Amino acid sequence: MLHSTCGMLMKVIQTTISEAEHKLLEEYAKKNFKSIKEVVREAIRTTIEGTVNPDDPVFTCPPSSKRTGKVDRGSIDHDKHLYGEKA
Repeated sequence: MLHSTCGMLMKVIQTTISEAEHKLLEEYAKKNFKSIKEVVREAIRTTIEGTVNPDDPVFTCPPSSKRTGKVDRGSIDHDKHLYGEKA
């Protein structure tokens, strides 16, 4: 399921935790004046922090396409564009 928040698409995730884990999560959130949702998001960010290389070209290079959203046959002709015409 997708949601839009401030123009950013957000995904909804679900998981199952024990009653004890939920109680700890609830207590932690209450103690820190945060919602459970905020605490879980922070935990996810903390867990994956440092696993993304900020120097990766996907984050540093400009877009390879200068197109402005024009509809074309890219999804149909992608092999031709990637590997050239078949002989």
